Amino acid sequence: MKYLNSGMNCFIFLLIHLVTPYQGCCANTVPGMFLVGCDSDRIPIKVGEDLITPCYFYSQYEPQLVSVVWERLGPRRLVQQYLNNASRHGQQDPAYQNRSQMFESEIAEGNVSLRLNNMSLSDTGTYRVNVSANSSTGYKDIHVSVGAMGHPPRFYSFVTKRNHSVLICESVGWYPAPSVTWQSRSGRNITKYSQTHEKDSRDGMVRVRSAIEFPTGSNGSYTCSIWNPLFHQGTSANYTLPSLGLGPHVESRVTGSGRSVLTCQSSGWNPTPEVSWHNELGHPVAKSLQTELSPSSDGGVSVRSTLRLEAGSNGNYTCIIWNPTLKQGLSHRFTVLTSRYKEIRSHWYAVGAIVSAAIIAVAAVIKAKSFIRQIKKERKGHSAYSTAE
Repeated sequence: MKYLNSGMNCFIFLLIHLVTPYQGCCANTVPGMFLVGCDSDRIPIKVGEDLITPCYFYSQYEPQLVSVVWERLGPRRLVQQYLNNASRHGQQDPAYQNRSQMFESEIAEGNVSLRLNNMSLSDTGTYRVNVSANSSTGYKDIHVSVGAMGHPPRFYSFVTKRNHSVLICESVGWYPAPSVTWQSRSGRNITKYSQTHEKDSRDGMVRVRSAIEFPTGSNGSYTCSIWNPLFHQGTSANYTLPSLGLGPHVESRVTGSGRSVLTCQSSGWNPTPEVSWHNELGHPVAKSLQTELSPSSDGGVSVRSTLRLEAGSNGNYTCIIWNPTLKQGLSHRFTVLTSRYKEIRSHWYAVGAIVSAAIIAVAAVIKAKSFIRQIKKERKGHSAYSTAE
């Protein structure tokens, strides 16, 4: 990797400040024409990444004869050494063997950067680069902070004996200890209602667990956010509390072929519920069953389950919707009277026919009697006329 452009930028920057006292990137130098500087004096880096410390020097005299020593302070440990145009590893600390290197071909051009591979938490500390030549010496300190971004949050929930819902947000693999915040679905910060605990693992990482308790019947979605202050980065996840939906409602209709169709509907369930139908004996009914699940406006799941019965079926049928997380459910029983209705309807048809026949017979009798009376009346009048003659 080439650092010539960056080195030249620092070189020009240094030249501008040669004539004035300088307290910036190239501080801690011996007065004269020899300067040492780095792009930053604090470097945050993540576990497992490779560290590169961009550092440079300027020497007016014989830059080819420079020697460079990288060491870690408190206590001092040799990280990397460059003498007589070659790297020296004889006194190198074992923790940095086969992990550290310098860009030897660029040292004469002013590049004294150090590369450390596969950083771990134990590499956190202050590193010093010492640069010397025949004319003078100089050094620069850099504080390296190694941290870790943990895994995305995982959620657990349970119901207490008081029937309150407890939601737990947990994540592992953090360093340093992160902060945890909670938000409701509307964006309101509810962190003050939570309790957060941290625990160090054997590898030095931090496991964080935060719990928040909700009153009976609470539902909705909540966001747990975990933030690493070292990298100014974080991760978050959403969770919807388990909830029972609205009480199931069953509707029925009869097709032209005489089959009864029962439809069970409910909304507001979380997680996805289990739906089943049972007959009056409590046995599950699976034939001609169709269940549809879809998101509802409240963030839960809507249920629509249809049961098609054979023509002439009757009796009690129960729709049961079950929440496997809460281990609770709701049900609705519906009574089908299709065959009885047919019997009653046929009975009333027969009664109607009989009544109609009776009415017709009575009408006929009344009409006959009226006709006879009319005949008798006519005969009586005829007899009276004959006598008068």
